[in-house]
Order: sequence, then structure tokens, then C-alpha cells
Amino acid sequence: MKKAVTFFLIFIVAIAENSVAFSQHIQNTNIALFQKTDTNNFSKSLYQYSETDIILQTAKKQINLFIDNIPNENLNDYGFKNKEEFEKISFDTPIKIYTLKDSNIVFTSTWRIPIVIDNEYRALLTIIKENEEYKIVDFGACVLAKEISAKKTNQTLGLLRVYEIKSDFIIEGYTKNQLKFIPIQGSKDKLYDLVDIFNMIKNNKQ
Repeated sequence: MKKAVTFFLIFIVAIAENSVAFSQHIQNTNIALFQKTDTNNFSKSLYQYSETDIILQTAKKQINLFIDNIPNENLNDYGFKNKEEFEKISFDTPIKIYTLKDSNIVFTSTWRIPIVIDNEYRALLTIIKENEEYKIVDFGACVLAKEISAKKTNQTLGLLRVYEIKSDFIIEGYTKNQLKFIPIQGSKDKLYDLVDIFNMIKNNKQ
């Protein structure tokens, strides 16, 4: 009986030691695999930044270059009530800027990014893409920011700048093949199509 108990205890200890050794082997193997993994490349392979992400990151990184030196007496010109509001800044979805060229709507590699404070559009950043780099080139346009906020909808695709008549229009995508244009200067209920805009240009030249 004593021998049987002793053998049983030895058997249990052996199993325990083997289990510990196996666990340590697995742990060391996992550590080695983790150390050999290039986490940066792994992350990059799983997630690629969209252009919208890059533009918003550019806005966050460069905004201080434009707001830090605004004199107190000029804060209102840039949509701020005081400098404490700088801490509240957030950004809404970038708005693509288009124009007309040879009777076609073309993208200008420019975006307007609404600066939002307390759920209000206060101003706009202008970001351009040049030589594969994104940078802020302008900041302000408080009146335009408020007009866009009041008139844009869930169908808004961008902003059309028509230099021939010095007018801006919000581009609305009502159907896959139909665009409508809301004038920034004018009634929200007034909608134009592209033919209307070409007629305005034609009449302006006469």
C-alpha cells in the first residue's frame, strides 16, 4: 500500500513538472514569435489610412500654426469668442472643392475643412495636395462656413466654385446621374442644374 501511494505521488509530481515545462515552452515560443514580428509593418498591412484621415490629421497637426498668433482683438474675425475656445476645436468632414473646365466639373485637389466649436461651424481651413503632400494654405471664411452649415445636406458631395460668375454652389447628389446645385448666395430652396449654371456664365459674358 505504501509503495502504491509513493508511486502515485511520484507520478503526480512528474505530470506537474511536465505541465510547467510545457507551459514555459509555449510562453517562450510566443515571446519569440512576438519579438520577431515587425509590428509596424503588421499594423500597416491591417490598416491603411484613407485620404480623409490624412486630411484631418493634417488639420490637427497644422492648425496651431494659424491660430496661436491671432491677436485678441481679431479673434472674432476668425470665428472665435476667446482663446479658450481653441481647446474646443474639432473638424467636420472635409469638403471637396470643384470648378468648371471645358464644360466639365473637375476636382481641384483642394478641401475646405469646417472648424467646429460647440456644434457650430466657425471657420474653414483650406488644405491642398501638392507634390503628394497635404498642407493648410488658408484659414478663415467665417461667413462661408455658416452658409455651408445652413445649406449642406446628407447628399452634399462638395463645393463648386464658378469663377466666371464669382459664385459658389453646394453640389448635391440626388441620384446616381443627377446633380443639383444650391447657391451659397441665395435661397436654400433654389436648386440649379448644370445647364442653368452654364446659362449664367453665358449671360454674364454678354
